[in-house]
Amino acid sequence: MASYTAIAAVSQALLDLLRDRFAARDELFSMDENAVSLVAPDAVGDDSETRLSVSLYRLEENASMKNAEPKPTADPTVSHDPPLALDLYYLVTAYPDGRSTDTTAATVDQQRVLGAAMQTFHDNAVLDADQLHGSLEADVDLQISLVNQSVEELTALWTTVSSSSLQPSAVYHVGPVLIDSRSQAEVTPVTERQTSVDRTPDR
Repeated sequence: MASYTAIAAVSQALLDLLRDRFAARDELFSMDENAVSLVAPDAVGDDSETRLSVSLYRLEENASMKNAEPKPTADPTVSHDPPLALDLYYLVTAYPDGRSTDTTAATVDQQRVLGAAMQTFHDNAVLDADQLHGSLEADVDLQISLVNQSVEELTALWTTVSSSSLQPSAVYHVGPVLIDSRSQAEVTPVTERQTSVDRTPDR
């Protein structure tokens, strides 16, 4: 689990994963690491160097972990309230190289970038401890999964960034992300146990 920085830490882990894997893909395309960015689509202009954006656009409380048990501490008389469990949703979008004068080649390259990103997330569907940052610890598996969305759902999503033209994109779910609660409760430890035996005579 982690502090309030967990959301940012997950985003940074995704960014680092993509940049690291892309750096080894010179046989597919050549991009500076800054071409992969944590920005919303409407922040990517025609002259931007961003070729792939990862944008957190939705957060939901994880329903299955909402009623988790309180977390014990080193002090047996104190327990933490259950952590806040979140599901994060990211829009991953590829953009053509604005410097290219060949529209068809730029479009093909754009789709290759998105394919490489999707391949990376498929091959790294669970983030391990080495890929996590700061205080973020995976008490449960932090999973990356592709979210199947219809054309209507994607179109509705893109209408929220009306200043940007529709680009090839995919939606990913990452979670559950656990954020420690700062609330504590006193616990009365069990020091004695009584056992009673009901002896009934044989009949």
